[in-house]
Amino acid sequence: MPGLSGELRQRLTQSQTLAPQMRQGLELLAMSLPELRQRLHEEMSRNPCIEDIEASLEKTTVSEKVREMERDESVDESGSSEEDYEPEFGAAAAITRDEDADERRQRFFDRQTKEETLEEHLLAQLKMSDIDEKDLPLAEMLIGELNADGRFVGSIPDIVMVSGESEEKIVAVLKQIMQLDPPGCGARTPQECLLAQMDKLDGSPYQDDVRALIERHFEDMAEGRIAVIERDLGISHERYADVLRELRTLEPRPGRAYDLAGKSVSYVHPEVHAVKTDEGWEARVDDRSLPEVHISPKYLKMLADPNTDRETKAYIRQRIAAANSLVEAVERRQQTITDIAQAIFDAQPGFFEKGLKGLRPLTMQEIAEKTGVHHATVSRTVRDKYASTPKGTVELRKFFTSGITTDSGEQVTKDALRDRLAAMIAEEDKAHPLSDDRLSEMLKKEGFPVARRTVAKYRAILGIPGTSERRH
Repeated sequence: MPGLSGELRQRLTQSQTLAPQMRQGLELLAMSLPELRQRLHEEMSRNPCIEDIEASLEKTTVSEKVREMERDESVDESGSSEEDYEPEFGAAAAITRDEDADERRQRFFDRQTKEETLEEHLLAQLKMSDIDEKDLPLAEMLIGELNADGRFVGSIPDIVMVSGESEEKIVAVLKQIMQLDPPGCGARTPQECLLAQMDKLDGSPYQDDVRALIERHFEDMAEGRIAVIERDLGISHERYADVLRELRTLEPRPGRAYDLAGKSVSYVHPEVHAVKTDEGWEARVDDRSLPEVHISPKYLKMLADPNTDRETKAYIRQRIAAANSLVEAVERRQQTITDIAQAIFDAQPGFFEKGLKGLRPLTMQEIAEKTGVHHATVSRTVRDKYASTPKGTVELRKFFTSGITTDSGEQVTKDALRDRLAAMIAEEDKAHPLSDDRLSEMLKKEGFPVARRTVAKYRAILGIPGTSERRH
């Protein structure tokens, strides 16, 4: 055909791909401790050159462990303190090894799973939460009034009569329960449940529109009145689709994950242990909880035997190299976790004095710069990894908190700012409550550079109504 021609062109392009060893290392780093154990056992079944995988975790019998627990219970609890805190490395002290070690270890791991209800999951978090100790009995009572979805279905007037607490106190404790895991449990309405999860959208460009959609157009959304929503929010049809997609990342029934028949939830196994030293708190990773990979002497002899054919030797070398690569990847994983956990401990000394309330604003990028790794590596490392500390077992991800910088250069967490906002509203003249604009001005005078929209956002998170509803 006229106007068409063919020609050959050369093009030089560059592409970056991960080496197999690096890819394997990233996969292991993102794994939790149980997942890593399973991966090692799978490698044993696939690789004939690995003779055995022996763990030094369970080196005492179950009866010895029971006796050890009985001895611990006999110690006077009043004598314990943070100074005496010693992390528990593995299930028991490493003393002996016998031929039944594998069987005992398997029995030990089999005992680590049980069916956990939503109520048990929430109750276990109370002592580590920000809920005042004197309010814990009330919190336990309220958790008992949640349905399978995590929704509060109790009668507040009845609880007022039984507990002797005020309605305001009960609502305040419910708000604190909504901040536990999974967030939103304890809400009385779907809107309240979704608003309690808005922290998940921090940094999202659709966060404000999602909040407005929940607060002002929940019924319009259910009835499909899209034009009304788009006109009121001043957004296009395409942006509304994006906002709706972002909204669907929130969970309207946060408790249903614990309502599955036969669901088995694993107990948390701390992989990092905070150890008190003269220099401070040291992060140690428990290597004894991991299996050990051993190359079979049988295949090493075959490799050295001159009568073994070339093809067999090549296969053996390949399998041994795979085993050695796995061992090196595990070692790098352990060192990376140690380095990042140590950087976190060094950056959060207040945690070891006040618990979660003592945390300062900390980002993954800050830890990445201190340890010389990419922030994505920090994200993989802290996911599903737990630390045993004198303040309880804490997920490493909990040490990262967002915050703002005051005019004086001091960094404060969002929780501290919310506490100050709540205190201001509590002290206001009820006949002339403070507007969001006025609250923003007052916070700015105290060094908190927050806009009116931020005040409204934090006020909604705290469950504090607007100015007109607060006026008495």
